[in-house]
Amino acid sequence: MTKKYRIENKISRINDYLQELSFFKKLSLQQIRDDSRIKASMERFLYLLCDSIISLLEMLIAFKSYPRASSYSENIYILRDKNEISDNQSDLLHKIVGLRNILSHDYERLDYAILKEIIDKELHEVKELLVYMENKV
Repeated sequence: MTKKYRIENKISRINDYLQELSFFKKLSLQQIRDDSRIKASMERFLYLLCDSIISLLEMLIAFKSYPRASSYSENIYILRDKNEISDNQSDLLHKIVGLRNILSHDYERLDYAILKEIIDKELHEVKELLVYMENKV
């Protein structure tokens, strides 16, 4: 399996997660808060989305033969410093890394209003980022 194929496969998987997350746009915040299965599903798909984007960054760095990063954030700095991503994309990716960490470690204190807002208003930026990154390979 080539590096390019793995990147394309990862992008496809991320698009699948985006599609799954679109389901939550039609639910009210109260519907989400009242149903533990819906909350768990939303959390899981957001986590998978974030984690897959982080993996995609690592794959792009390997594909371009850039030095391997020692942290998630360092991946972003490497790609920004090599002019592979813009400052705005860098900011978005830092938010994604932060969200992944919150979903991983602060699950008892998740604010579902914030998660719903991310799904409703910010996932389009991820779609734009994916199109941009796909053109980098």
